[in-house]
Amino acid sequence: MKTIKTVILGITFLSALGSCNKDSNIDPTNSANVLKEGTWKVTLYKDDNQDETSYFQGYSFDFQDGGVVSATSSSQTVNGTWNTRKDSGKTKLDLNFDDIFNFDELDDDWEIVSQTATKIELKDVSGGSGDTDYLTFEKN
Repeated sequence: MKTIKTVILGITFLSALGSCNKDSNIDPTNSANVLKEGTWKVTLYKDDNQDETSYFQGYSFDFQDGGVVSATSSSQTVNGTWNTRKDSGKTKLDLNFDDIFNFDELDDDWEIVSQTATKIELKDVSGGSGDTDYLTFEKN
């Protein structure tokens, strides 16, 4: 009898596990609040398996209220827009820097894969080629 209960419990557990919601448990409002605290730097930008992190070396990103983001280096400031939201169960960070060279590479709806108070890891799967791009911000 104990064996039957164990088997039933195991099947119930596996059924529940298989039906778990694959939605992100990252809250968009929390992500926005984390991003607005301090300035950030890009520590990884990988586009089509090419490491292009150097494009953003020396820039500090400041995510401000009202959906404005500024990337500032010693020689220039680049402004864009940002927003966090849920889409198909995934938390997204939308970035848009218009057609500003190199920064237009960041224009996308990035899925927030992981988040702490000091690091946010993002990915984007390209609709055309299926390649995955990666972007990581770490607090300065």
